[in-house]
Amino acid sequence: MNAKLFGRVAIGLLYVFASPIYVLRWVLRTRKSIAKMAAIRGGVVTCPHCGFHNNLDALMTCRRCGATEFGSRIYCTSCRQLSKAFACDRCTATIKVL
Repeated sequence: MNAKLFGRVAIGLLYVFASPIYVLRWVLRTRKSIAKMAAIRGGVVTCPHCGFHNNLDALMTCRRCGATEFGSRIYCTSCRQLSKAFACDRCTATIKVL
C-alpha cells in the first residue's frame, strides 16, 4: 500500500516539475505559429533558400484529388486537403508553411 502511494506521489511530482518546460515549449510553438499565420494572411511566403517571394494565390494542382484551380497553394477547396509544404517558384526548394 505505501509503495503504491509513494509511486503515485513521485509521478505527480515529476509532472509538477516538468510542467514549466511544457508551458515554455507551448509558448514558443504558439509564437512560431502566429508568425507563420501572419505570413500566410499576407499572401506571400518568402523562400528561406533564395529569398524569392512566392505568391500563395496561384494555379495549383491538388496532390490528393488532382483538381486544378486558382487559389491557395496550401488549401484545396475540392477535397479540403491542407498542404504543409510547396516548391519555390524560382529554386524549387521545398518551403514548409505549417
